[in-house]
Amino acid sequence: MLNRLLAAAAVVAVASASFAGPASAQDADPLKEATAQIIARFDAALRACGVTPPYVPGVVVDSTPSLVSFYIDDRSVHQSRWSEMPAEIQGMLGGWAAAGTLGLSPEGQFAEIFNSLLVPHELGHFVASFDGRWERDDNWTNEVLANRIAIAFWAQDTAGGAPIADRVENFNVFLSQLPNPVPEGEDPHAYFESHYEALSNDAAAYGWYQGAFMRTAWAGREEATFCDLVKPDAT
Repeated sequence: MLNRLLAAAAVVAVASASFAGPASAQDADPLKEATAQIIARFDAALRACGVTPPYVPGVVVDSTPSLVSFYIDDRSVHQSRWSEMPAEIQGMLGGWAAAGTLGLSPEGQFAEIFNSLLVPHELGHFVASFDGRWERDDNWTNEVLANRIAIAFWAQDTAGGAPIADRVENFNVFLSQLPNPVPEGEDPHAYFESHYEALSNDAAAYGWYQGAFMRTAWAGREEATFCDLVKPDAT
C-alpha cells in the first residue's frame, strides 16, 4: 500500500524544507538527513536516466502509523525512529536480527531495513505516482515494481553498505519463515488482489506477502536496468 508499506511489520513487519537550505546545528536530525541523502541520490539517478520528477520528496519523521511510507498528500517519505518504537516492535526486531544474515543488532537491523533498504522502495511508489503506473496497475504489480526499483538503485549505489544480494537475503530470511497464507492451489498474485483488504489487515499474512514481493523482484533483477524501470514505458 502506497502510504503504509510494512505497517504490518509490527509482527513480522525531507520535511519539505530539507532541500531549502542547510539546517542549523540545533535543527539537525541525523535520521532525516540520512534519508534526505538517499532521496537526493535517487533524484540524481532519475535525472541521469532522463526522468525529471515533478518535485523532490521531503522527509517527515513521525514514527507512525507505519514504519516507512511515501505519502502523496504531503509529498514526503515518512520515517520511523528506533527510540520511538514500542516494545513489541523492538522485540520483533530482536527476532529479525537474530535470524538475519548481516550480524546486526536489533537497532541496526531496524535502521538497515526501514531507514535505508526500503527508502528507494517508497521512492519507487513516488515514481509510479507521477508516471501513472500506480493507478494503472494492481497492488501486487506496484509492490513488485517498487522492490525492483529499489534493488536496481542499490545495485548501482555503493553507499548502501553491504552488497544488495546480501541485503535482500537479510530482508527475506525472517519474512520467509512466516506461514504462507495462500490456500493450496491458489495463485498468490490473484489471491492477493481478490483478498486485498483482509490480507492488508492481517499483519503476518501481509508480512509474508512483503517477502514474496521482494523474492519476485529479486528473481527478475536481470530483466531491466534502473533506467528501464523508472521510465513510464518500462515493462
